[in-house]
Amino acid sequence: MNHQFKIGIIGYSGSVGQAAVRFLKDKYPLRCGSRSGNKEHAHSHEYIDYRQVDIYDQEALETFCTGCTIVLNCAGPSYSIIDRVAQATKKVGAHYVDAFGADLLEKKFMQQELTNIMILSAGSFPGLSGILPRLLAQEGFDQIEKVIGYAGGEETYSKGAAADLMLSSIYGFGTANAFYKNKEIVRDTVQPEKINVTIYGEEKEIYTQRYITNETIRLAKKLQITEAHWHNMYPNKAVFSLLQQACIRLAMKNTSEHLHQIIDELMERLTVFPVRQTWYTVIIEMIGKYQQQPIRRKAQLLSQNSFMISGIICALSVEAIIEGMVHENGVYWAYDVLNPTIVMRELRLQGAIEDFSITSYTENHVSLLEEGLL
Repeated sequence: MNHQFKIGIIGYSGSVGQAAVRFLKDKYPLRCGSRSGNKEHAHSHEYIDYRQVDIYDQEALETFCTGCTIVLNCAGPSYSIIDRVAQATKKVGAHYVDAFGADLLEKKFMQQELTNIMILSAGSFPGLSGILPRLLAQEGFDQIEKVIGYAGGEETYSKGAAADLMLSSIYGFGTANAFYKNKEIVRDTVQPEKINVTIYGEEKEIYTQRYITNETIRLAKKLQITEAHWHNMYPNKAVFSLLQQACIRLAMKNTSEHLHQIIDELMERLTVFPVRQTWYTVIIEMIGKYQQQPIRRKAQLLSQNSFMISGIICALSVEAIIEGMVHENGVYWAYDVLNPTIVMRELRLQGAIEDFSITSYTENHVSLLEEGLL
C-alpha cells in the first residue's frame, strides 16, 4: 500500500467507478464519493474512506477533493456536470482524471496556465478508441495512409449513459456522417451501412454510422494519416432509431426537465429490446506502407462490456500521474499519455477483454498476432 498518494473517486458506485476501485484499492488509500454515501460499505475496506458528496454543491465538492493527490471523475452525465469537478481539483491543488471530458473540458482549460495535470478521455470511447490505433501504428508502418475504426455492441443503457450520448451529440463531441481527409472534415450523407462482425463465434449483421470525433482527428494529425474514418456500431436498427429520435427531440428543446422526461421515455421503450448477451467490440483497420510495400493491419477486441475497460483505463491514467509519466502541468488526452502495449496487457490481465488479435496483410502474406504476445 503506497500511502504517499490518496486517490479520490467521484461516482465510484457506477460500473466504471467500481472497475477503477477494484484496480486501485489494494495499491493506494481511496476516498470514494457518491450522492448517497453508501454507508453500508463504510467498514468494508480498511483503506477506503466512503463519503457523501453532491457534485452540484461546489463547497462540498471542494471539501471532498481537499487532501486528495488525484481525483478521478467517473460520474455522469458529463455534459451536465461540465467542469465542476475539474474546477474543484484545480482550486485545491489536486490532479484530475476524467473518464470522458473530451472537447468539453479541453476547450475550457487548454488556454489556461494550470498548476495541476488533467487527463481527459480516459475511457473506452474516447480513450481506447485512440489507444488501439496507436498500438497498430507503433509497429509495421513507415507510412499510414488510412485508418478505419468501429466500436459498439449490445449493452444495457443506464440513464447517465443515455444522457451523455444525447448531450454529446448536441454539444459537438463529434460530427455524424463525416470523415477526415487531407486535413479537412468531409461531410457524407450516406445512409447507415451494414457490416458482418464475428462475436463469440457467431457472425452478426451490424448497422454502422460514420461519426468523426476530435480524438480521431487529433490522432490522424499526430500520426500524419491522410484519411480517417470512425463508425459507431448498432446491432439493433430499432434501438438506433429510438436514440436518434431522442436526440432530435432534445435538440428542439434542450432543458434539464425535458432531458429527464426524454430519458425516462427512452428507458421505457428500450425495455421492448432486452439485451440477452452483452458484448462490446472495437475494430481498427490501418492501411499504409512498410519498406515500400503495401500493408494492412487489423485489430479486433472483444469484451463483455465497455464499462470495465473504461474503469481500468481511468485507473491506469491515475497511475501514469503517480509514476511521473506526465512531466508538466496541463491538459492531456489518455491516448497521448498511456503506453498502448501496457494498456492492452492490463486489460487482458484484469479480465476486461475476452479476445484480442492483430492480423497483418501484405501482398503475399497474412500473419496473426495473438493477444498473449502483447
